[in-house]
Amino acid sequence: MTAATVPKAFERPGRKYGAGTFFDDETCFRILCFVFAGFCFRDALTGAFRYGLQQVGLDAVWFIPDIMAVFALWYFVVRIVGRNQSAFGWILIINCVSATIIGALFMDSSAFTIFSSIKLFLPIFCGFALCGRSLTEVPWVRRYLLFISLLSAAGLLAGPLIDFPWVGAQVEAFGQVKEVGRLRWAQGDMRYGGFAGDNTMAAYMMIFPYFMIHQNLSKFFNVVLWIVFSIALYLSNSKTAMLVSLLFIVYYLIEISSNKDNFLEKIRLFAKYSFFLVPTPIILIIILGGIDLSKISPLLFSMQDRINTTWVFPFTALADISPPFIITGCGLGCFTYPMETTYLSYLMVPVDNFYLATYLMFGFPFIITIFGMFTASYKSKHMDKIVLMTLLNLYCVTVQCYGPSTATILIGYAFSDMFLKSPKGWKRKGARPELQ
Repeated sequence: MTAATVPKAFERPGRKYGAGTFFDDETCFRILCFVFAGFCFRDALTGAFRYGLQQVGLDAVWFIPDIMAVFALWYFVVRIVGRNQSAFGWILIINCVSATIIGALFMDSSAFTIFSSIKLFLPIFCGFALCGRSLTEVPWVRRYLLFISLLSAAGLLAGPLIDFPWVGAQVEAFGQVKEVGRLRWAQGDMRYGGFAGDNTMAAYMMIFPYFMIHQNLSKFFNVVLWIVFSIALYLSNSKTAMLVSLLFIVYYLIEISSNKDNFLEKIRLFAKYSFFLVPTPIILIIILGGIDLSKISPLLFSMQDRINTTWVFPFTALADISPPFIITGCGLGCFTYPMETTYLSYLMVPVDNFYLATYLMFGFPFIITIFGMFTASYKSKHMDKIVLMTLLNLYCVTVQCYGPSTATILIGYAFSDMFLKSPKGWKRKGARPELQ
């Protein structure tokens, strides 16, 4: 990494960046890499790590990445939004503040619930703060991502052979008891959670770090990993991860058979078209609502439950409580895990869709942010981000992505280049040049 890699708009006249100055942009980028690495480690080893910390009485260590994420929020607000006057950035920050207030009022939140709600959304700023930069430009980050991917695969492969002590174990934090390892079943088959303790989390932490660095691996090694990952995914029984992996293989075959000169623009089209998946829940509710899909195939039961129950219920509940919340959103933390600590916990359902869950929290202003996310599909020049856009939009159809935190970070990271340039007409008189 050199000073030349720092986006020009991050430089201030008369100040040399990238030369070791404390809190210069290059130093901040390195800190953000370490914050990301901390979350990756914690999420890949959630079950083992949290169980181990409890055994030695160091439970507080668990929250170190969350504390470090405050730095990412500071960097995003001061250096990216404040300096570059991104309209999407200002709208998002204002929306976050208003959603925090609305959430506190709607859920009659305690201080703990407000803290938990902020902690829920904070990781996305670790991704947003990386606009204009690529994590994979750093050699140690690439090696680390490969390590996390292989470690997650090893945990899943070891699942049938080892009875992990954290499965079914519980930890207590701030008076709340939480299970760190879950034993799940699907159609009579066990869903192994590996070192993460959760099958969905383990599968995610295996495939998405790999997606980011696959271009740095040989074709032979990629194919070997596919074989290993296929077995591990079967053991996790995570259908969404399987579907995304199949799409990635199709993408990879296009990659290796395409002309490198125009390949970036070709996959950019995939990223743009993937936004047609955003309204999927609404379309499926209209077309398939009330239909018993399990009669077609037992594998469709979970989709049927989403269409008829978990995607619809929050809106019907808000319509009964106070219809304006459907437009304004019910605030940060509602219909996600912080709500379980409030008197409204009886309303909790798993809203397994990122865009739907976020709309419930932020309301109509989030539509503007979605448009901003779309602009990232033609602004970004980083291959790993463009690939992630497509795969995450598919993955988010049936997964909320507010756990593991790494999933939230990668959503922010993939679409972070939405802040690279303010919309036309939004420019202060005398403002510094925008990011290009």
